[in-house]
Amino acid sequence: MTEADIQPKTYELAYHLGPDLEEIDIKAQTQELSALVTQAGGSILTSKVPQRVHLSYMIKNKQYANFGILDFSAPTETIEKINSQIKLQGGILRYLLLKKPDEGKELRILGQYRSRPRIKTHEPATAEIAKKPAKEKTEAEKQQLEQEMVTMVI
Repeated sequence: MTEADIQPKTYELAYHLGPDLEEIDIKAQTQELSALVTQAGGSILTSKVPQRVHLSYMIKNKQYANFGILDFSAPTETIEKINSQIKLQGGILRYLLLKKPDEGKELRILGQYRSRPRIKTHEPATAEIAKKPAKEKTEAEKQQLEQEMVTMVI
């Protein structure tokens, strides 16, 4: 076993309980899940009381369920045991056990990638064409232009 296996990590357990359970049964089921985690060597961080929600699709022919979340920390070696014990619970329609990211790691959001400054790899087409400085006109050309302008005006 390595030290990484012994260090407790943060996990999230999201679960759907059956819609036909009463409030007392829901609380009892939530306490059973909390006890299951603590018996396996984990510690509860936060617990959200299950709320009745409408499901996007039917699960075991049910359109509604009571959705709850349980955040806990536990060593990685105990997760297999917790997972197998949750499968044996009777009132759970479906659950998902996730490992949360470590505190030191920073999650980046897509919006942050879009808002960061971009490195210009080339200049726009208008800047590529260098403007040539206008060449100076000689005195003879200036006088000729003035005469042409006078004849146009008259």
